Amino acid sequence: MHSRMRLPDGRCRVTFRAGAVSYVQTFKLAMGATVSARCRVVIIGAGYAGVMAANRLAGSRKSYKSISVTVLNPVADFVERIRLHEVAAGNRVSATVPMRSLLHERAELVEGTAWRIDPEHHKVHLSGGGAALDYDVLLYAVGSTQASSRIPAGAYGLRDSADANRLRARLSELDPAATVSVIGAGLTGIEVSAEIAERYPQLRVRLISRGAIAESLSGPGRHAVVKRLSALGVELVENTEVQRCDDSSIQTSGGDTPRSDCTIWTAGFSAPGLARDSGLPTDALGRLVVDESLCCPQHPDIFGAGDAVRAAPSVAGHLRMSCASALPLGAHAADSIIARLENRAPAPLSAGYMLRCISLGRKSGLVQTVHADDRPRSFVIRGRLAGVAKAQICDMTLAWIRGELRRNGSYSWPKGPRPAAAR
Repeated sequence: MHSRMRLPDGRCRVTFRAGAVSYVQTFKLAMGATVSARCRVVIIGAGYAGVMAANRLAGSRKSYKSISVTVLNPVADFVERIRLHEVAAGNRVSATVPMRSLLHERAELVEGTAWRIDPEHHKVHLSGGGAALDYDVLLYAVGSTQASSRIPAGAYGLRDSADANRLRARLSELDPAATVSVIGAGLTGIEVSAEIAERYPQLRVRLISRGAIAESLSGPGRHAVVKRLSALGVELVENTEVQRCDDSSIQTSGGDTPRSDCTIWTAGFSAPGLARDSGLPTDALGRLVVDESLCCPQHPDIFGAGDAVRAAPSVAGHLRMSCASALPLGAHAADSIIARLENRAPAPLSAGYMLRCISLGRKSGLVQTVHADDRPRSFVIRGRLAGVAKAQICDMTLAWIRGELRRNGSYSWPKGPRPAAAR
């Protein structure tokens, strides 16, 4: 069902109702004209979730004539964040890909940064004084990052291509036997440590973890990671918290100040503050709160996808910040938007996992099999074969995005655990 109301400024507001949910579209309407303007969909963020959603929306045969898609992103290129550690170590020239090679031709790309969302007036205000973007539907897909305030002044981050290039330059100028400290032993810290140790065997690489190294993996998985890192000469320091650092040392919570000629901070990824700063509902990490269909309940014309959202725990309690989560969330958000425009109730999200793939340098890796809710299974693949598998899966991420560009609806993903079992 829908109702239509003409506004004083000449626009027309159309309210669609699907069950208990109402969705409002507002179109500019000349006097005497019919409602034929396209629904303006604005996507903030052109990472894995944002580009996947844009391609699924712009290529939809059912709705492409009734919507326009605009993607707002700070840079004109797509950044493969899963390859930044390769760039930092000097094993890859760049992690950027021309955006137009991935983005559907019907999607407009606007280079700029959003500094505030105005949900009342349906506008996205840009930093630098650029003209605000008007929207009828907004998809929030700003991804995750390392907040500058959480990276000590004496440490190198790994947030983007600029960070990776700065780190590469620093590593290349270090003297033999210099010490490199990697703070944070999540999957990023493990991959960075292995990459640098393999590329620069003359350096002393130290991986420091607040807990156990690779504690989220199975017993065989942890053993394989520790064995490979040790074989590369990486010093493993567990149950130690680093409080601060400078250009030549780090300081631990125990009061120790070991030497560190280059400190790399891989801990503390979080969501940008845009949603919170705009007065939208967020969780303690600053992620936009959305429901099972990835719609914001307080603002039915705003959807979310990727690392920067917290979906209902009943369907997403098991999801982690990752490319493996961002792609299906982007696709599902697009499907939910299309369903709403077609006056259908969006389906609840169902997304799960099959594998965790970790690179351990260019010559080795680990493939950890997991349950749909990401709990590790006992079976792992290690060594050169796992390294090849990891490289192929990294290649597949762009292949899935390009596949969605060429054939709408081609991307599919593993289903998640039953809602009652989601953590």
